[in-house]
Amino acid sequence: MAGPGRNSRRASSRKGFALLVVIWGLGAISLLVLSFLTTGRLRLQTAFNLAGAARGQSIAEAAANLAILALIEEKDARRGPQEPPAHDGAPRFCSLGGAEVAVAIEDESGKIDLNAASEDFLRQALAGLLGVDPAAADAISRRIAEFRTPPEPDAPKQQEMGDKPFAPKRAAFQTILELDQVAGIDQPTFRALKPFVTVYSRADGADPHVAPPALLATLLGMAPNQIAALAAAPFPNALDRADPRFPSQFLLTSARGAFVIHVESLIAGGSGAVWEAAIELDPSDGSPYAIREIRHSPARFLDDLRAMDGGRAALRPC
Repeated sequence: MAGPGRNSRRASSRKGFALLVVIWGLGAISLLVLSFLTTGRLRLQTAFNLAGAARGQSIAEAAANLAILALIEEKDARRGPQEPPAHDGAPRFCSLGGAEVAVAIEDESGKIDLNAASEDFLRQALAGLLGVDPAAADAISRRIAEFRTPPEPDAPKQQEMGDKPFAPKRAAFQTILELDQVAGIDQPTFRALKPFVTVYSRADGADPHVAPPALLATLLGMAPNQIAALAAAPFPNALDRADPRFPSQFLLTSARGAFVIHVESLIAGGSGAVWEAAIELDPSDGSPYAIREIRHSPARFLDDLRAMDGGRAALRPC
């Protein structure tokens, strides 16, 4: 027969095991609750970030639409005595929907047209903008001209591909993004030239009143360090848009009808968005304007917007 001491020890052992099971169960439940709370917090933060990004994008697009309407009004004002403002890409800061907004409008008539620019214009502009010697600038300008020029009917097929996995297009540029398909233009060169080229001015020359500051400095024959400084930080600047040193053979004063609109927004909490597009006023279909391209673009004015964060009341409405 088992004595009372042995029974007592067995009962105590069962109670200890039950206690361990209870403790283990409570631990498992606690881990499940913690995991649920963590997952819920992450999902909530993700949803908050997505909502902020969507709101910032909506505000950026709204500001872009307001800028397009302003350009249409300016176009009508050209028929009157008042000269509309020149759009050289300088940012304008304003507030919209509780967000700080930067709006930059670039008149494409101030840029280098990849299809219409002569090799002389390309050579002079590229030498200054890229900081290369005349021989290198000449080689790049010849490759751009080769890329855009249709072959002669009886000419042999072009087989030379250079550093690209394909032969030159031998047709007009449809977008500036095709510039990186030109032999000899690597990604750093493409990024350096992208702010200064267009396919919409359709002219051999640039309007000095709206040319990007670094391009204007190049055509004025300014020093390489000054050109580089203006390429890195274009605004503000002390350039004279009526400087007589601007080469007369490249002077363009035609009507402005194509623009790139770059908008950035920053909402409370730090979420921001960028919207950029090339538009044309009075397109051939009779509509007031047409969006020719919507581009992916990095932020340019985010630091300025962050410095203004919380100062929306001091900004003018967009």
